[in-house]
Amino acid sequence: MKNSRRNILLIIGIALFIATIAVHLLWGLKGAGRLTDRDIYHVWEEGKKLANGINPYARIIGNSIRDNDKYPTYLPLSYYTVAIIDRVGIKEFDDFVKAWRLINLFCHLCIGILIINVYKHKHKIVSGLVACGILLLGRWSSYIINVQHLEFIAILPILLAGHQLHRRPKLSALLFGLSLSVKHVGIILLPSFLIELNAKLVPKGSTFKRKQILIYSVIALGIPLVISLPFLLDQPLGFTLNMLFSATRDFGDHGKATGTRIILTGVDGTRLLMVALIVINWLAQAKEKVNFWHTSTITLLLFLQFNAVIFAQYYIWLAAFLVISFAYIPSRSSGESKAQGSNQTTSTN
Repeated sequence: MKNSRRNILLIIGIALFIATIAVHLLWGLKGAGRLTDRDIYHVWEEGKKLANGINPYARIIGNSIRDNDKYPTYLPLSYYTVAIIDRVGIKEFDDFVKAWRLINLFCHLCIGILIINVYKHKHKIVSGLVACGILLLGRWSSYIINVQHLEFIAILPILLAGHQLHRRPKLSALLFGLSLSVKHVGIILLPSFLIELNAKLVPKGSTFKRKQILIYSVIALGIPLVISLPFLLDQPLGFTLNMLFSATRDFGDHGKATGTRIILTGVDGTRLLMVALIVINWLAQAKEKVNFWHTSTITLLLFLQFNAVIFAQYYIWLAAFLVISFAYIPSRSSGESKAQGSNQTTSTN
């Protein structure tokens, strides 16, 4: 009976991954021409400039930091990747997208494998298949496949960083830095990772804890800094303005389909409210011993609720952390066991 159940679950899991590959292939058949107004096209353009020795971050100087002119707002790793692909002979956008789709597919499938592994470790394999189905075949994932955004490539290493945080902190920091080097959305999650690391190092002593926290921070932040250093040295103002643009840009029409800004506080006031609530969320994690996957999920939810500019690709970050955080919710049986143990202790006393 157990073997039969295991085989059924295996078949369902394989079917999910085959369906995911099919979805990627079907979107690929629609061609790359329809993506010329998408972010991936502008990433390709900036990467081509970099391949030709032009600093893509210089363009913003003298222009508005409120109005979007498709500035290169990502950290340089994605542009380096395009430049490398260009140098190996893939010069046209259509050919580049074919190569990029393979990278996206690989990262997407790896995210699914990671989710299954997390749930299997928690002995919740059936729930893991449901979670995997959401991340592999859900509408937010389908959107990323459609427009070929960078999300899967940025999310995979940060999820792996969380998975390795207790086992191999230095590897976790390395993966966190890699994610930041693609997209710096993850920077708002770094304090939760550090709070969790600090909590697990309690028996080690304060000096050891401070050292480990410092090492993690230096590695996680040092990787994107080293990658960005040539651009910082060449055009410090341009690079800084591009990195700040996500925080200074105007609301415009972005995000209106998912709600609207708080009329009481305006754009900048709402950003300040978001920062305040995120800080309170970090304090709750530290004081109330909240699981860092849960805190990270709430942080992303606060970002989606209060950030002035919301794009559809942001939701896959929330979905990824949400489905993994569910794996860490205690099962009913373990909760009942703890309650019974507590009652027995009370009655004994």
